[in-house]
Amino acid sequence: MTNPSLQLNGFAFSELFHATGLRRLDQQFLEQLQQKSTALHTQLLAYRQDASSLTTIETSELLISCAVHLEVFLARLFRIEEAVSIRQIQTTANNPLAVFKKYYVLRRAKKELARIDTFPEWSALNDWLKTALKDTPLQSDDPELATALLGTHYLANPDAYAAEIEKLVQWCARALTHAAGKAYTQHWSCFKLPTRLDFNHLVQAERAPHDPCGRLKAADAQLRKRDGFKLTDPRMSARDVQDQVNYCIYCHDHEGDFCSKGFPVKKGDPSQGFKKNALDITLTGCPLEEKISEMQFLKRDGYTLASLAMIMVDNPMCPATGHRICNDCMKSCIYQKQEPVNIPQVETRVLTDALELPWGVEIYDLLTRWNPLRRTQWCMKPYNGLKVLIAGMGPAGFTLAHHLLLEGFAVVGFDGLKIEPLPEMLLEEPIYRFAELKEALDERLMAGFGGVAEYGITVRWDKNFLKLIYLSLMRRPTFQVFGGVRFGGTVTVEDAWKMGFDHFVVAVGAGLPKALAIPGSLAPGMRQANDFLMALQLGNAAKSSSLTNLQVRLPAVVIGGGLTGVDTATEIQAYYITLVEKTLYRYQLLSSEYGEDNLQQQLDPAAREILAEYLRHGDAVRRERERAAQTRTPPDFIKLIREWGGVTIAYRRSMQESPAYLHNHEELQKALEEGIYYAEGLEPAAVNLNEFGHAKTLVCYKRLRNENNEWVATREEISLPARSILIATGTQPNTAYEFEHHGTFNRLNLQYQHYEAQDDKLTIAHGVENCKDPQFGPFTSYHKQDKRVSLIGDTHPVFHGNVVKAIASGMRTYPKILDLLRSQLGQTGNEAEYAQFAAKMETLFSARLISRTRKTHDVIELVIKAPLAAQHFKAGQFYRLQNFETLAPHIDHTLFQMEPLALIAADCDHAAGTLTFLVKEHSATAKLCATLKPNEPVSLMGPTGVRAKIPSEQETVLIIGNQASFSFLRSYGKQLRRAGNQVIYLGFFNHQDEVFDQEQLEQAADRIIWLTRHGRCLPTHRDQDISLSGHHVIQTLTELAQQKEIALPLHNSDRIFLIGQTDLFREFQTARATTLKHCFPKDPKVFAAVYGNMQCMLKGVCAQCLQWQIDPETGLRTKAVFACSWQDQPLEIIDLPHMDARQMQNRLLDQLSRWWVDHLFKQYAIEKI
Repeated sequence: MTNPSLQLNGFAFSELFHATGLRRLDQQFLEQLQQKSTALHTQLLAYRQDASSLTTIETSELLISCAVHLEVFLARLFRIEEAVSIRQIQTTANNPLAVFKKYYVLRRAKKELARIDTFPEWSALNDWLKTALKDTPLQSDDPELATALLGTHYLANPDAYAAEIEKLVQWCARALTHAAGKAYTQHWSCFKLPTRLDFNHLVQAERAPHDPCGRLKAADAQLRKRDGFKLTDPRMSARDVQDQVNYCIYCHDHEGDFCSKGFPVKKGDPSQGFKKNALDITLTGCPLEEKISEMQFLKRDGYTLASLAMIMVDNPMCPATGHRICNDCMKSCIYQKQEPVNIPQVETRVLTDALELPWGVEIYDLLTRWNPLRRTQWCMKPYNGLKVLIAGMGPAGFTLAHHLLLEGFAVVGFDGLKIEPLPEMLLEEPIYRFAELKEALDERLMAGFGGVAEYGITVRWDKNFLKLIYLSLMRRPTFQVFGGVRFGGTVTVEDAWKMGFDHFVVAVGAGLPKALAIPGSLAPGMRQANDFLMALQLGNAAKSSSLTNLQVRLPAVVIGGGLTGVDTATEIQAYYITLVEKTLYRYQLLSSEYGEDNLQQQLDPAAREILAEYLRHGDAVRRERERAAQTRTPPDFIKLIREWGGVTIAYRRSMQESPAYLHNHEELQKALEEGIYYAEGLEPAAVNLNEFGHAKTLVCYKRLRNENNEWVATREEISLPARSILIATGTQPNTAYEFEHHGTFNRLNLQYQHYEAQDDKLTIAHGVENCKDPQFGPFTSYHKQDKRVSLIGDTHPVFHGNVVKAIASGMRTYPKILDLLRSQLGQTGNEAEYAQFAAKMETLFSARLISRTRKTHDVIELVIKAPLAAQHFKAGQFYRLQNFETLAPHIDHTLFQMEPLALIAADCDHAAGTLTFLVKEHSATAKLCATLKPNEPVSLMGPTGVRAKIPSEQETVLIIGNQASFSFLRSYGKQLRRAGNQVIYLGFFNHQDEVFDQEQLEQAADRIIWLTRHGRCLPTHRDQDISLSGHHVIQTLTELAQQKEIALPLHNSDRIFLIGQTDLFREFQTARATTLKHCFPKDPKVFAAVYGNMQCMLKGVCAQCLQWQIDPETGLRTKAVFACSWQDQPLEIIDLPHMDARQMQNRLLDQLSRWWVDHLFKQYAIEKI
């Protein structure tokens, strides 16, 4: 069906995206408001000018009155008066339920329970009610609504219906207590009564019977049968939300709206600060101070657009808040002894009710640019010529971008994650129905926009809301966003000023995950929770069409009591079902094509064991689906998961002391309902390994409370079966930039020091206790000329921890940026100048494939134009290459999307802005590079890693490597030689046909030793080079060092780089003290390339690249480092067994994906080089 065209009343659609059109719209609204009420018009103008003498209560009344007029205005503007009226009727139709509940259930029936034995039986009372409903024309087939209408009908004439009222009260009392009555009304909002809060039992759980660890679980009756990655929470019904709305007592009319403002120790005396609840949580209320009470007051009366506009006065980014995101408001609700109003549910319902209206997306979008209820920023201002660069497009970054755009700034946002483009049609054409924007969560495009909101939050939350924010920002005339840009690598603070920016903002979000320093840590099967969640969601592993390799096994244990751990636990369960189903499907097809014996022979024993397990479990899942289809019931995967060992959260204290319980116990309850186990009082001590070196059990010390009520570890060991172990024990603040560019920002311990700007000076913000402190200090210590750098979101200590605080940091920081740049404001920017600037940014930040060339049967050369990525390249650094999902082919239910691929640049042409990469097709992702097309946009993040040192004094550098060393040699060797150093290269290969571009390699080295293991020697082009066959690396070095006549200066080597497998590293390390000792009398520094598994490559976000180091004297582990930030490490401190183990993390799935891609290449005519 074709959507109607948008016919705005008096405006063209395009006008509403520009300041001129919005000002005209605002003027029209003011004129219509004046026609309706001169007093409101006058008060609103005074309110905007901050000249109003209204009290807080009077201001609320003003905004509520104006909001009603705004709803009428918007309905007329979009010509949807009928739809808005119908929605109001539908909403208010539920209000009689509140009247019924308040009088019959709460006021009367609950108080009559003491004499319930004197009441007639349930069956008799219910028969009476049915007769009364039949005899009274109530025009409702809904039993609950009909009963409520009957009750309100009686209350309209209480004297005439006194007997009937008493009868109905008795019926309610029986419904509250009788088993049949409870069953009959179990889904009625009228009988959902607020329970008293027991802060020690906010989560309902029981001990698992006969469990040696005493784990907690949900009761069987509470379990929810989840299947896959569709939205797991459909949210409350409209009726239940309206019940919550009527439960609110609208505290704004007496300044008791603590849900918004925070719960004071003493009302009227803010100096005493905020109260703490029984869990010792400070009740600060909504970090945004959203007008919650006013919003719910309007929602009660069915004003859908008015209530949305009221939310958006303080929270224009409301799609990113609400249900399953934040609950600070609930904790500060006036109801402190019983269940609070479920404000997040109400907020999200207000939003969705508006979005579901015709043109609802456009109304929301318009209200982000124009909202006459705002005291400031009621209308987007014209371009002012000033430009701001924001590092990080998570909740803090995109919120600040929104506010700065309203003020007329040009904003460029960038993020280290790949960000997919939106369809042009969505950007340019009006959207009639929200359904046009929505995608099923298990099939949606992982756009990358939104930072942790994209990769960290699970499908408990509808990420279509994130797409709505992305769309809204991308439609702004002076906004651009770029993914694959690393703060500190691709872009530095100093770059911002050179590119013409007036201010820089650090909003880089989540910090560095912490490794667990216990024996067996990070063995195969053990990984960080961030790594899992990012691969699952951003990497698309959750999709059955994905080629992302994320290997997990059951039983699984998640270590950590925070919300990340809770999310990880639920998603492992859901993902495991997808994983074994996909494995079974693909393996059966591969077996029929290649033969099962052939495939099995190519797997090592560990992979064969895991595969057999996956196939058994996949078959069980298939049979469970068949059973469910036959019985027309949902499949019960909880039963299977538990048979296979289940998923357990292990925490070192009690559940009640865990961060998840303290801050968001609802999420913990929901997780238990999905079948998760919870083990309390356990301190991880070691990971026991199986015969293949993979995780087998997690050994923990049991912890108990001592006489001082403090948790202490005993020596009693508890062993949890655990083939997968995920670490969610918190993060450190992300201060990677300062380590990389030392001296840019002052640090205070592990975080950036934060400052206030006063009179062109920066003053340390001391004693900031919470996110509502007016002097919270949004600036870093950076102070050069008139340039400053702001700090928002997770990198700021008082806004750390959740999405709504991050959003609040953006909202509260923009006025301080305005004050900072006050002297430069007030000018009108030049549109032609901005167009030129925007085009320049597009060129600088974008990456595009220029050419692809096949070098050998399994090596491809890619040349990519990426000016900004090339600008800072230093030899030894590397990049993360990905293709875009929107451009990736879909073949046989397989998405040809690349996993992040780490590549060292072989050459860099700074002038042309191009980088050359050599890709060895050793993995499914590497094979997909052959399908990239010239001129295709790609995501190229970097440079990252650490540059290889160029000695200031002339040195001799020996580089030893296989084919993987070509890129390193070509970039590093040339720079070494230009600086006057001598480069010797020893390349070892199986056959001479592995060598290509020999001339390029010769240009990078003074002397080359070509070593082939099999076949003939490689022909040399230069007299100084040597070619040998059948030799081993160590043997060759030893023999050449003894042959004086060759005059090869190995003995002068000052530093040695090893690039290859760990076998080479071990042999070299052993030989250093023996056979090679005489070869290198100068005892050169030896570095080995730690090219392990990597994902984000942002220096400490996902932590997939964590690599243990050791004390070379004792061999004991010292610390785990991020290999993506230190890829060439001193050989003697690398934990080589661990390096081997990290390569085995996804080995089975890596192999299956390679076979699967080969199968698709064989079966289909896929264009590739």
